[in-house]
Amino acid sequence: MQRGAGAGEGFTPFARGKDGGRDGKFHGTANTFPSAAAPLVGHTVAQAKHTAVDNRSCSDKEFERLLKSEHPKLVRLISEEICDHYVVLTNRKLSGGADEALIPKLKDLGLQTAHIVGTERLKVALDGMPALRERLPNRSDTIPFRFEESDVAEVVEAFHAFVSDDPQSAFDSATDFAKIPVKKKNTLNGLSTAYYEDVIRADSMPHFQRLEAFLRNPRSRAYAEKYYDAADELKQKIVVERSNFETFDHVLLFLIERVQKANPALRGRRRLASVLMHYMYMNCDIGTKSEEEIDAST
Repeated sequence: MQRGAGAGEGFTPFARGKDGGRDGKFHGTANTFPSAAAPLVGHTVAQAKHTAVDNRSCSDKEFERLLKSEHPKLVRLISEEICDHYVVLTNRKLSGGADEALIPKLKDLGLQTAHIVGTERLKVALDGMPALRERLPNRSDTIPFRFEESDVAEVVEAFHAFVSDDPQSAFDSATDFAKIPVKKKNTLNGLSTAYYEDVIRADSMPHFQRLEAFLRNPRSRAYAEKYYDAADELKQKIVVERSNFETFDHVLLFLIERVQKANPALRGRRRLASVLMHYMYMNCDIGTKSEEEIDAST
């Protein structure tokens, strides 16, 4: 889309493809793609590559062959000087390995830039365009609930900076979680012993003392407020939507993945998103800590 235009107003669609997708082009300066700081400028061709099979990945050989079949067309468009940038939008999952393998081959054709937009980025984009999301035929196939991932991401970013000041950021936690016996808390919430022992206790707990020090530091007051705001929001939404998850393992995985996928800037510090969510659970900021809470929510 062009600067000064509404969403998609500068985009010219082509005829529907065999898979029902709508491809198209635009000429000008994009608003915010791939970022507001460095938008695409020139001729851009976009294609939708849809698959009806669940859990497909851009790393699949089938997808690689699909893109390769577009090469002759792209070479022609590039030679006619009407394709500087190529954008592929797909309902497949995009891995870093696929990016590294496929993008260079596209750029070797003579493109200035090439981009593959997978389901993760599409979902994030749609979260910012609720009016468009509501017009989609599969709008009912939504995630269990939405929350302010950006608040959690800001806390993770700040915590990362805090621990980066001291390379010895992992050590035994002396944090006291005696508000409720761990075994009872896990039973009440439906958290498996394996997840608690192998993931929370083994991987995250060694960082809890440093996280607690960060949240209590007067300089971190603004981030601590964001943390508790996020915890309050999540606690309420988890109570309402708990039945959508088989176990609390799945609740935590959902929260962690949402924060990680919605915030590409967390790349390289994603582990801290897990530490933060696990601390939130162990500190009883989210999750149930009594039978009375369960009775009140049913």
